[in-house]
Amino acid sequence: MELKFYIETGIIESYVMGLISEDEAEEFQLMRKLYPELETEIEIVERRIHRAAYADAVLPPMETRERVLQAFRWDNGNGGGSANDVPPNYTFINIQPKDGDQIMVHKNWRIFIFMLIILAKIFLFFSIFYYLKYAQMKEKTGQLIITPHSISTPDTTPYNISRS
Repeated sequence: MELKFYIETGIIESYVMGLISEDEAEEFQLMRKLYPELETEIEIVERRIHRAAYADAVLPPMETRERVLQAFRWDNGNGGGSANDVPPNYTFINIQPKDGDQIMVHKNWRIFIFMLIILAKIFLFFSIFYYLKYAQMKEKTGQLIITPHSISTPDTTPYNISRS
């Protein structure tokens, strides 16, 4: 009865794939000793899993093998083919200083950085200018603050006729 339970519930598949807990694994090892038929079931499940894995396998492109093996070629003693081999999509950026203490930057980057600094200075100038204008306007409006006590109620009569 227990053997049939192990076969039907999928515990054997979980054991083969390593998905069961330690307690279940200990119990399963004990059951393997009691029932030698479990060994054949384990082999059947392993073969079934291997067949499924190989049947649904996706093979890599053929160029991949050549690219991987190119890194391991030791023909010229440097491990990756000859020193002059540069892949077509490879961009080389030299960060070593040429004359000792200066790193050279491409001319286009110099122009870009120069324009960025000029633009930052312009933004700084305008931000200071408008901040000072804002402070000046706030100061002017602060002097004109009208409190409720300073406002007198307007006379509602259309004519100011005094009777004597």
